[in-house]
Amino acid sequence: MTTFPSIILLVFLLLLSVSSGHSQQSDLLELAGPYLGQEPPGTKPEIFAPGIISTCREHSAALFTPNGEEVWFGRMFPQKIYFSKRVGDQWSEPSIAPFCDDYNYLYPVMSPDGNRIYFTSDRPTEQGGEPLSRGKGDIWMVERNSDGWSNPKHLDEYINMSPRNSCGSLAANGNLYFTARTSNQSTDIFCATQVAGVYTTAINLNTVDSSAPDHCPFVAPDESFLIFSSFRGGQGRSDLFICFRNRDGTWTVPRNMGPAINSAFKDEYPCVTPDGKYLFFNSNRPSSLNQKPIEDGPGNIYWVDSQIINDLKQKALK
Repeated sequence: MTTFPSIILLVFLLLLSVSSGHSQQSDLLELAGPYLGQEPPGTKPEIFAPGIISTCREHSAALFTPNGEEVWFGRMFPQKIYFSKRVGDQWSEPSIAPFCDDYNYLYPVMSPDGNRIYFTSDRPTEQGGEPLSRGKGDIWMVERNSDGWSNPKHLDEYINMSPRNSCGSLAANGNLYFTARTSNQSTDIFCATQVAGVYTTAINLNTVDSSAPDHCPFVAPDESFLIFSSFRGGQGRSDLFICFRNRDGTWTVPRNMGPAINSAFKDEYPCVTPDGKYLFFNSNRPSSLNQKPIEDGPGNIYWVDSQIINDLKQKALK
């Protein structure tokens, strides 16, 4: 015979189960399908997942894993790396990456296989040390493991070569393209070659760089093209430029990606999706989310059909 206390216990466990199930469901967005169920863009850049991924606080592009099951991005206020996962056919609410702690984390970069994330942080390089001073940062890396992600690993002095180092992009062969502050307080793009898992001296891409600040490069996995942001002049304050690798290993003259991509404001942090279909980037241009240009710093994440890359390639390699 069931006693009254037993009935109370059963009701409590039932309510707890229902509450737990509801909590798990509440963490899922009402969005289903690839790319958070967003309508694919055409040749005009569109804000990606407005109000969900893009909230006028983003400071990176959107990085998708090769299987399309995760998206990673950087967000200001607080300066953290966020991610959303596809659970079944729905997407989870964006949450802070598990390897982020009390320090600042920005500019995530994902390896082509999706198993490593590089980022910039002011976290101390020694346990118990002081965080880097304002405006400074080093490049770190985490790897996937059976528990999720490893502890952050500080890259060597060939990468962290200046007071301010920020990530750019990783080629399939392990070569890391990144930005470092130069002696004249500008920024240039560098490439560090990986040999037997170890990075060698980083080379300044002088034929790509200009006297103006050049930063946040994205390189194709096969290193066939390079997209980066520059303040050298064009449509606005900073524009996206592209160059292609010649057969002899040199790069073509950087070409402004034009008004179809760039605006009169800051356009930065390019990234092409693993399937090659879309170009993502960040811009603080006025939009439906922000009627006026966003203050210097964050922006929204945009995406556009990547056909423009092929169009510009035909012009550059004539």
